Amino acid sequence: MSSNYRAQAGLADHGPGPWRSRGPLTPAPSVRRWWARILDAVFVLFFTGLVIGIALALTAVNIISIDDATKVALISYPLMALVFGALYGCTVSPGQALCGVVTLKHSGRRVGFWRGMVHYVAVAFFPITIVLLIWTFFDAPTMDLDPIDVYYRRSPQVW
Repeated sequence: MSSNYRAQAGLADHGPGPWRSRGPLTPAPSVRRWWARILDAVFVLFFTGLVIGIALALTAVNIISIDDATKVALISYPLMALVFGALYGCTVSPGQALCGVVTLKHSGRRVGFWRGMVHYVAVAFFPITIVLLIWTFFDAPTMDLDPIDVYYRRSPQVW
């Protein structure tokens, strides 16, 4: 890393980490970072369950249909992941606030709206991806089935 970049980022003057209002920040221990992530996951799941519960309660009193409640249930988890990703990127997520950590770029700036949302969506859907991968592995067809061939729709032209 060049010394010019370190001077621009504020690292040459203020020590190992970014400079904030109280002084230089030191890297957070991994235990606090993991607890912040775990708490954020709990918040995402809690608010997802809350939205689904409200949708089911509205279905029980015939305010919305079961189809609408299903749509709400399917969209609530990605929506909560996006909302908490925006908090993570722009300010601080609830788990980070409770654990006293903050995620910053090396220059000391916030991660950003889009990068935070993409990060949270990727983290939120990683377990689902692993479950689908295992499911596909155990549900794979056996080798004694007929092989699949690919053909042209039209007969080839003769020259």
